[in-house]
Order: sequence, then C-alpha cells, then structure tokens
Amino acid sequence: MQTGEQLYDEHWTRLTLAASMQQPDRTPVYLHAGPFAVRQAGGKMADLVTHIEYGQELALQGLLALGDIDGADIVEYPVIAGVPFLGHTKLPGRELPEDMQWQIDERGEMTEDDYDTIINKGWNYFFADFCQRHLGNALAELQYFSQVKDAAEKKFKAAGIVQLSSIFAGPAFGAICGGRSISKFMRDLHRIPDKVAAALEAAMEDRIANFQQQIHAADKQFSVILAVGRGAGDFLTRKAFDRFVWPHIKKMVEVMAAEGVFIHLHMDMSWDRFLDYFLELPKGKCIFAPDGSTNMTKVKEVLAGHMCVMGDVPAALLTLGTPEEVYRYSRSLVDDFAPTGFIMGAGCCVPLNARPENVKAMIAAAAGK
Repeated sequence: MQTGEQLYDEHWTRLTLAASMQQPDRTPVYLHAGPFAVRQAGGKMADLVTHIEYGQELALQGLLALGDIDGADIVEYPVIAGVPFLGHTKLPGRELPEDMQWQIDERGEMTEDDYDTIINKGWNYFFADFCQRHLGNALAELQYFSQVKDAAEKKFKAAGIVQLSSIFAGPAFGAICGGRSISKFMRDLHRIPDKVAAALEAAMEDRIANFQQQIHAADKQFSVILAVGRGAGDFLTRKAFDRFVWPHIKKMVEVMAAEGVFIHLHMDMSWDRFLDYFLELPKGKCIFAPDGSTNMTKVKEVLAGHMCVMGDVPAALLTLGTPEEVYRYSRSLVDDFAPTGFIMGAGCCVPLNARPENVKAMIAAAAGK
C-alpha cells in the first residue's frame, strides 16, 4: 500500500513526463472538477460560500471517490470568482439557489479614465483602487482565500493529488474586457486602440512581478495557469490578436518558463485560427488545454510533438452521453495524442451536472481499462 507521499511522487513524475513531451507509464489524469466533486460528496454549492474549508474537504472526498487521479485544482472560492475579471459574483445561497453554480456578474464598471490610471500608476494600484471603489470586501476576501488555499493544498498533497495550477496569471486583456464589459471593450479596441495597447503594456510589469513573487514563495510549484479566453478567434481578427494579445502571451510564457515551471494554457473558446502561433513558445514547457471549442484534429496537426495537450472531453458528452460514448471518445484522444504529450481531462472543467459514471469512464480510458 503506497503512502500519500509515494503516490504524490508517482503522480508528479507521470504529469512531468507528459508535460515535457516524454513517455509516462500511462496517460495521466487531471480534473478541474471542484463543484462536481463537492456535489458528489453530498455537499451543496452554498457550502463553498458559507464554509470554504468544509467545501474543500468535500471536494477532496469527491475526487478521491472517482478513482486514481494524478492532478486536480482545488475548488475556487465563489465569493471572489469575479474579482480577477473586475466583476461581481452571484452566489449560491444568496442571489441564487443554494445548489446552483455561481455566476460572474459583469457590470462594466471600469471607465475610460481607468486606462490612464493603469498607464500612469500601474496595474496593482489600479486593481486595489478598483476593488475598493466597486467590489466591496474583495481584497480581504482574496487574502482570506490565500490562507485557505495553502491549507487545502497540503491536504490534497497528503492524499497524493498534485495541485496542477495554484497560481493564476495572464495578460490584462481578459480582466479589462470583464471590467469594461465585452461590448464596450470591443468598441475600445477600434475607437481608442492606442490607449488600450498602452494600458495592456503598462499592466505587464506588475502582473509579471505578481506571479513571479507567487512562484518564489510556493513550495514545488508544478505550473502556472495562463488564461486568455476572450483573446481567441471567436472575438478578434488576426490583426487585433497580433497587437493586443499574442505579444503578451508570448512574453509571459517566456518569463514563466525561465522560472522553471510548466505553463498551463487554459484556452477557452476556439483557437483554430491561431494554433500556429503556439509553435513560437518553448517546446515541452506548455500544456495546451482547450475547452471543447477548438478542433482537436487541427490541434494534433499543429501542436503534437511540440507541446502537451490536455483534455478535451466535452462538457456536453460528460453530461448527456453514455459511459460507452465517453470511453470511446476518451480512448480516441489517447490514440491520437499519447503516449507522449497528453493528459486526460475534461474540456475546461467537469460540469456540475456531469454523470459520475461518465467521469469514471473518462478516467478508466486513460488507464486503458
């Protein structure tokens, strides 16, 4: 019988080999499935609002009941879910029914003048000031969750589960898009492009320093998550992508790679038109994790052999499919991408209403059972 430490080391090695484009003993499994796991352990989404420590315990119990999982992310704290996007959150047990998924509430409270604040005073000043003006007790809640997160990570590690990405980074594009709202931000890109570009560039210094500080303070960090959903082809032309998004992704990835961690590219939306750009990133240092919108045949054609691919079992299949359908689809991913450079997982995350037998079928497919 393996100890938690031995199991953790086994899972760490398996994930490391896959992420670095080497061959592990089997396909590793990663689950971003906190809300789903809480429900499977008998909890409700409101438990994550009223008692986050208890909610984390439920999430761990729910994950362990699913089978042999190599890596996972601890469940987020719904109270602050909207803060990275300069938004509010509608919470279960408050604005929503107690077992309903929380919802980020974008109100578009960032103004044009705030661009000048970022340019002249930096991202950290702007962010703290914005939170105080618009997001209530957000800064204190962020500090509280950082302490809860540290304790939860130790418990996950003791259970043998690798915390894949506990540090959230990325360009300011997504945050500003949320703060301005999609409609206003997309107009800004055409109406005041120079100001937007200057603000995005000015924000980089603080945002890079922020995640570097977290990396240096962390104990054996596996990867940093870099999310840029609204920078994808569903929203932008190639010209806009070249100016407002790609230079910042590339710069941040290069800095992260130099820090010795893998980069978990959490890429919501369709990236079909931009896949070739990712060949510019360091080989064997990134994990490309789409959300079910990007064409996996194109991902294989372009990125196989250059960077690890994670996923991409669609949420709809995990919710509405049969275990046999999930298993067949999951095995097709293994056949296409393994034995090197592949981590099994859901597209983006395991949905709250996924069928447990479907999630277990996905895990079994990774092991070839």
